[in-house]
Amino acid sequence: MKRMWSAVSLLIVALLGISSVVFVKGIFEIFASKQVDGWLYSRPAIYTSQLTDSQKNALYSELRSLTSEEGFVAMTRNNERLQSGALVCELSVLSAAADEQAPVDEFALLGTVIVDDALVKGVCSGDPNGYAGYGDDVFQRVSELPSIRSGLYFRVDQMNSGDGLGDAYVFFGLDDDDFRVLVEDLSSAVGVSPETLTTKMSGSATELGLLYMFCAGSFALLSLVFCLLMVTRSLLELKTLGTHLMLGWSKLDFVNDMVSPQAFEVLALVPVGIIGAFVALDGFTVNSAFVGYALGSVLPAVLAVFVAAVIAVIPLLLVKPVEAIHGRYSRRGFYVLAVAVYLVCVAAAFAGCIYMDQPLCMYKELAHTRSAWQEYEDWYVVRDFWLEDGRYTGNLGVYSEDMYAWYAEHEHDEGVYFINTKLFKETTIKAYGGPDMTIKPFWYLAASPSYLEQIGVDIPDELVQEAEQGTRVYLLPESLSASETEQMKDLLVAARKPLDSNIVTRFMENPTYEFASYDAGKELFTWPTDAEAPVTSDGFVIALITANNMVYFESESLTATGLESSQIKLDERAASSLLDEEGKVGICGSVSVRFATVGNYIDGLQKSLKELFALFGIVLAVLAATIVVMVMCLVEVVNRVSAREISVKYVLGFGTWGLYRREILFVTIVSLAGIVVCTIAKCNAGMIVGVALLVISNLAIAIASRRRSAAVVLETVSKE
Repeated sequence: MKRMWSAVSLLIVALLGISSVVFVKGIFEIFASKQVDGWLYSRPAIYTSQLTDSQKNALYSELRSLTSEEGFVAMTRNNERLQSGALVCELSVLSAAADEQAPVDEFALLGTVIVDDALVKGVCSGDPNGYAGYGDDVFQRVSELPSIRSGLYFRVDQMNSGDGLGDAYVFFGLDDDDFRVLVEDLSSAVGVSPETLTTKMSGSATELGLLYMFCAGSFALLSLVFCLLMVTRSLLELKTLGTHLMLGWSKLDFVNDMVSPQAFEVLALVPVGIIGAFVALDGFTVNSAFVGYALGSVLPAVLAVFVAAVIAVIPLLLVKPVEAIHGRYSRRGFYVLAVAVYLVCVAAAFAGCIYMDQPLCMYKELAHTRSAWQEYEDWYVVRDFWLEDGRYTGNLGVYSEDMYAWYAEHEHDEGVYFINTKLFKETTIKAYGGPDMTIKPFWYLAASPSYLEQIGVDIPDELVQEAEQGTRVYLLPESLSASETEQMKDLLVAARKPLDSNIVTRFMENPTYEFASYDAGKELFTWPTDAEAPVTSDGFVIALITANNMVYFESESLTATGLESSQIKLDERAASSLLDEEGKVGICGSVSVRFATVGNYIDGLQKSLKELFALFGIVLAVLAATIVVMVMCLVEVVNRVSAREISVKYVLGFGTWGLYRREILFVTIVSLAGIVVCTIAKCNAGMIVGVALLVISNLAIAIASRRRSAAVVLETVSKE
């Protein structure tokens, strides 16, 4: 038994160490990235995300001239996210000749210099395509740079144009007065105000990856399991404590003897941390900071073991010696602990299943969407927005005017469409039109003339011209009665009023409406993302949308992303002429929009969900294993506390049900309760897992009964 405890304990401590090392690596990557920002932006800086490409090129030309004349150094940062998920921090430098440039302060991590004056001069004095750090061209590489493997790489190169500009320039070798003069010169050359250059308009954030989040969750779960196992073992050793007290041992001696294996296991974490540091940190100097990182990476695991050990020895220290010697223990206390452990694990399993039910439903809906949208699988939708240094995660509304300007410029290009569908339900109709509305629910399609032409809806040229001039043009089904037509007009006017907006269209300046009827018997695609929604429907109310007759609801929603929300759609013709190889198109300065085909977008979502399912499967397996261990601990507690009763029943021929009836009923009721809850919540995964836990728990009791009952009888007889 002691060997089994030691083996299980060592395994869990090792897993704690590994999960701690990986999670700390993720935290260190974010810390290192912020350290780079702190090193850069503690100096005078100008911001460029609000500049157009031509303004950036003008800024670059002026800076190149000024750095040559005055000798200061300009540096900008770009972030590139690799397919593996690692980040490349690229520092591009613009300076005078190496012997004339201002010195660059060094940047170091863990006592290892990443960037210093000598490195910058070496890069700038060499070939224009030369670089230091990350890159594939070994012939152009001036020097290697330290890196965090599979996490954060560094690259220093020369700035050769304004195209690769980050969202800011920082300067070395300028005092406040020099910087003020520089800003005046640059603002004059670019044609913007000094405040525009010195005001930060955008930013981005770095988040922990899924692997690191999984390791954090695993660490928390393993810490809980380890603590519960330690406490269980402590309670099972209370009788042994009584024996040792009669032999003259003190409680502290016994506690020392019991937890000493964990002390040696903690020492085993040291090589885990050191190996993890060498694996994670490439090119870093082995110094006190490096060793500190290595030891710090396993510190959470050490603390988890220490806390578990402290909690575990409390019952041993608090029990009275007389009670320990005479074997008088609280049966209720044992049961409460075992039951609590089991309930926590089962609750975690069912909660996880309920949590995962939404991703499972999402996966089903994606499969349905792929099937429904098969005809448009190669069309492009807006995926996300990017700054030069990575994906933009802030408020997309700040770029709504830029997105509107881009669409207005390209709305007449071949293959560019505006498409938005909505089901006006009864509640929506009443909300806009009032309680007296008698119109039945209907599908609403807001679409550009190009899309309506593509799907075969004939629109008279004069209506298209009116829409181009700023009139809201609506096509109503011929099947509507006269009263329904009037109600529909009132509803549409109320639902799309020209409210205040930063984007002012011709319609909003002078609201005018035009209504026409059309044959609405043709089935049109509803662009559904809900598995319950129909794929096609007839009776559409159609709004003919152009850039000039948009209301705020449409113009400010052009930045919406994803299958359901993206209103701008491109076919292959438009994509080939407007997008670059990465599916991006610039809309304002360093801001670009990334498009993705419907098929690729769904593939990406499904891949992410599959990874989530795989990680959840691992967690669920750990929970199931823990539940089995806890059930066996429950049986062991019963055997220890009710040894005489178990022995008598076993000799009299009682089976598993007779020996452990209460325990079987307990695990069965708990599992059935979980199944009922999942049934009410309509969680299919939870019901399946509940049945599995019911079988596993009872099977664990049966196995533990077979293996331990006879041993309990022999142990009891030997004591008698």
